[in-house]
Amino acid sequence: MFGSKVRYGVSYKSNQRSFQLYRRAFWHNFKVPITQENLERSKAIELTSLNVFMVTKLDKVIIYDSETFEYRG
Repeated sequence: MFGSKVRYGVSYKSNQRSFQLYRRAFWHNFKVPITQENLERSKAIELTSLNVFMVTKLDKVIIYDSETFEYRG
């Protein structure tokens, strides 16, 4: 058992007297930035029918592909 904010885990089997205690080896959540731009106060919306998501940036709208995360326009 590992929780989202727990660094230790417990492993056990039914009808066994003891249990194993493990420590989490790595601490990351697999998030990778798509762009290095400052998008503070931006809004985003996903358009699943077009397979894109749109992000606002000050006075323009940026469109990215939902699968490859490439800039579309």
